[in-house]
Amino acid sequence: MSRAMKFTHLDTKDVETTESYFFEQFLGARIDSGSESNEGYDLILELGRDDDWYDQNWLAVKENDLKYDEDVNQYITLTLAELANPQTLSLVNKYLVSLESDIGQEAISFDDRAKKYLAYKINADFLLLNLGLLNPDSNLLGDAYFDKGETYYYSAASSLKAIKGGRSGLSDVMEKLSKRFGKYVEILRAMKNRHENYFSFHVRIPGAELKQFEHELTVEAAKRHDPPSL
Repeated sequence: MSRAMKFTHLDTKDVETTESYFFEQFLGARIDSGSESNEGYDLILELGRDDDWYDQNWLAVKENDLKYDEDVNQYITLTLAELANPQTLSLVNKYLVSLESDIGQEAISFDDRAKKYLAYKINADFLLLNLGLLNPDSNLLGDAYFDKGETYYYSAASSLKAIKGGRSGLSDVMEKLSKRFGKYVEILRAMKNRHENYFSFHVRIPGAELKQFEHELTVEAAKRHDPPSL
């Protein structure tokens, strides 16, 4: 479920959602960095083929499918939009480990497959966004932790397929992120270099609530200047 929020641009006063904003910024970074979507994807590879051809060439079909990444664009956009919403932090903090730690050591003891999937997914997403966008030294880190990000997304995909009993659209996205983790980190780094701060969203407070807050602030200020006598 999308947790996109609406916000107002301070300069133009235009109202936009965090989801649409991040989508535009991410696609712009893809174009600027020369990494356009669906590179190498053959749209007509599977057209006009019979079942026998699919059975004999399933590996080539899968490899071609993994080159289609419009779904990855959408996934990263939604992940950024959710990160901008404070309501998601409680779930993230429940499973998140530090860069130096390995979530696999904890997840191996989870009996619940859903918990195992969430643990890998959350930490994979954290690595992707931290290495690409959030870490102040992201441009200096090179490919550090790339192998860990690849492993986390692969494990998340495997856990999800175990839950669903096979491939799904989301498990395919996880596989794509695992296979080309470094590529998407570099796109996020290009996105970071286009803009200074992506998470300075200011929430508009309704007039009635603002007046109530001002009243309470005035009362508290008066108490501080004129404390009750003992």
